Amino acid sequence: MAGQSDILRRLGRAVTRGREEILRILAESPLPLTPRGIRDKFTDPKPDAATVYRNLALLSSLGLVRSVALHERSRRYEATEVGAHRHRVVCRSCGRIEAFPARECDLSRIENDIRSRLGFRVTDHSLEFFGKCPGCLGKGNRP
Repeated sequence: MAGQSDILRRLGRAVTRGREEILRILAESPLPLTPRGIRDKFTDPKPDAATVYRNLALLSSLGLVRSVALHERSRRYEATEVGAHRHRVVCRSCGRIEAFPARECDLSRIENDIRSRLGFRVTDHSLEFFGKCPGCLGKGNRP
């Protein structure tokens, strides 16, 4: 997190309590959080919702946090780390989200295809799987 504060300073941005707290909260969370979830984890006094949204927009534009769409109404956010990526599985019935630390992640063929067909150099990725969690499967819901 100290490195991220240094990045803010180098970019001429103020290092505020709110920004530092958002970066800390997201760095400590194994799952992406909604803006409301981030605000709930603040120590008192909590900032207003508009302050959280403004800081998330700024931190996203600077590449310090990433917005994640998991097919919900609200976007979620996670800390970014150079070269790091995350995998998740999302239950389509109840919305449960679990982090999935892959033992091995080799998407080099897909990354090469992206580079050759689209000209992009992939620097990281986020991968989501969707299905039904054990609880929903146990309720007799079809997979």
